[in-house]
Amino acid sequence: MLIGVIPTLAVAGMGEQERRLRALEAKAGAESELLKILQRFTWNGDLRLRYQNQEVDSSSNTLDRDRFRLRFRLGATVHMAKDLDIGFRLETGDTGTSSSTSGNQTFDNGFSRKAFDLGRAYAKWTPGQFTFEGGKFGVPFMKSSMLWDSDVNVEGLSQQYSRKMGDTELRLVLGQFVIEELSSAEDVILYAYQGIIGQDTPFGKFTGAVAFYDYANHEDPSTITDTGSGNNNNLSEVKVLDIMAKWSEKVYGRKLTVFGEYAENTGTLAPGQPDLDTAWDAGFKYGKAGKKFGDWAFGLNYRVVQAEAVFEPLADSDTNLGSNGFRGYKAYGYLGLKKGVKLKMSYYDTQAERGAKNDIDVFQTDLIFKF
Repeated sequence: MLIGVIPTLAVAGMGEQERRLRALEAKAGAESELLKILQRFTWNGDLRLRYQNQEVDSSSNTLDRDRFRLRFRLGATVHMAKDLDIGFRLETGDTGTSSSTSGNQTFDNGFSRKAFDLGRAYAKWTPGQFTFEGGKFGVPFMKSSMLWDSDVNVEGLSQQYSRKMGDTELRLVLGQFVIEELSSAEDVILYAYQGIIGQDTPFGKFTGAVAFYDYANHEDPSTITDTGSGNNNNLSEVKVLDIMAKWSEKVYGRKLTVFGEYAENTGTLAPGQPDLDTAWDAGFKYGKAGKKFGDWAFGLNYRVVQAEAVFEPLADSDTNLGSNGFRGYKAYGYLGLKKGVKLKMSYYDTQAERGAKNDIDVFQTDLIFKF
């Protein structure tokens, strides 16, 4: 009798071992598949803690303020294929029409919760020398804060072509972006075109760009696009020609960049509006912007922006507190504290481009963590 029982028990034991082995293999396979999926993600983010002091001329309706603020951003790129990526980013910032140029949240309202919403969601296809993007994504142009605040994310489509020939690099960038979808009037659409050339020489690298930004249908009186301080009259066309140039070279072991920009609104202004349609900016930056301990950089620029020169709702929200019609300068510096951590200090001194002085002084101290 024992002779028949022993093989039966052995077979039963082997069956249990096989089931356990298969379960372990299935678990390992699932974990391996999850690992493959996670390896397709590239994560990125940053946290900025800010103290901001602003002092305003008494003739202005804007008050002096001291504010503590934060900005937090967390995003990822998902590599779907060799030439196809999906990207997204969540960001702090006030929701609604006034939030496109600022991710800041002010410490206020009794420890209230802060908004944290979708800032970017896009697909990016890069077949060869072409790049196509669609959705909500970062500004694809060579740009400065005179026309584009650094927190702006456009919504629509972009197409790019780039080619490198020896020491010369050429790039063409097109964009079609929805500014305002309206039921009572024609939609406000930004049609943008930019050509860029970069040239390496024995004397440094020169980069130049010419762009044309056509805010179609902005002149319709039914539009509600101006979320700034009202300097872009809704009866005026906004068709901005923008010319930029910069030169970069190492000087005493550190990078020096000198830049200049000129912009003009070539559109027809509203009847009776003064001809205040030009803007320009010039300045320099020297050093490295604090990627590790001991890195440092500083810069200075002077800027003049007339009332209808650029599209105010998307321009820099820090200089002159986000309003057109000013002249003044910005001085700033960076210091690297450790890898991924840097200190930045900025000072803005602006006054009205004409009329009453309306002097505005803004001082900012930023502690920035990047990961």
